[in-house]
Amino acid sequence: MCDLMTQQDLPSNGTLPQNLERLHLILVTLYSINLAGGIAGVIVMARQLFQRNIQSMTPIIIINLMVVHSILLLSLPFRLTYYISSEWKFGWFTCKMFSAMIYTHMYITFIFYVAIIIIRLLRLEFQRWYTKTWITAVWFVGTLVIFPIFLSYYGTSKNYNHSKCFQFHRDIQEQGMMIANYCMIGIIVATVSALSIIQLVIIFQLAMKYWPDMNSHVEFRAQIKSFFFILVILVCFIPHHVFRIYYNQNFPPEDDHNLFLYNEIFLAITALCCLDMLCFIAGIAH
Repeated sequence: MCDLMTQQDLPSNGTLPQNLERLHLILVTLYSINLAGGIAGVIVMARQLFQRNIQSMTPIIIINLMVVHSILLLSLPFRLTYYISSEWKFGWFTCKMFSAMIYTHMYITFIFYVAIIIIRLLRLEFQRWYTKTWITAVWFVGTLVIFPIFLSYYGTSKNYNHSKCFQFHRDIQEQGMMIANYCMIGIIVATVSALSIIQLVIIFQLAMKYWPDMNSHVEFRAQIKSFFFILVILVCFIPHHVFRIYYNQNFPPEDDHNLFLYNEIFLAITALCCLDMLCFIAGIAH
């Protein structure tokens, strides 16, 4: 659960070895896609939602997803600047804040996705005050629990080079962070596995019930759209957490820049969930 990247042994002329330059290019490409697609999706989706009379729970969650995505998108230009120039110029606290932000974004987004899936699976309808209460609780956990934990752990080592950023690899060796890593990996993998099985079983049952005209039934289409959120989790979040198991067990030496950057690439993939608004606009999941 640490945002990892170190380049302390770069040549004095500031150029990167070819393999590191290639990995940097991948990072720049991923974050550029996240930034451009995320901004476009948030703007268009915001216009659509503000033209509606929002009463149901799912649109309210989508609005909150827009907010949490927007907060992350504000940090991406700083990440892009760093990966392009290989030098952090925005202060040490800002580095720690942006490092914590991407993980806070991932876990809040995960909670909202799971909520949408469960609501559609169980066909739940809540009163407006109840919806606002639990959404407020999610934001409370994210901003006053998850974010401060990352912020307090990051940068505790005194050996960091402040002209570099996202290099909090030493802090992962703390026992508390190791335990938190494995706990979050277990929770996310178990949750996604259970929801995937349940969702697939329901889709299969509905397909058998309404065959061959299942696409004409709202119930079947709703469950197919719900499966979209599981796919986003599987594509964006699971690879990072699976890689974290390997990373924790094969903690890299100081000169192994590749493994640090591979972790950063998997972390960048988690931010691809910001493109979900484009799917909402296309009607794939909404």
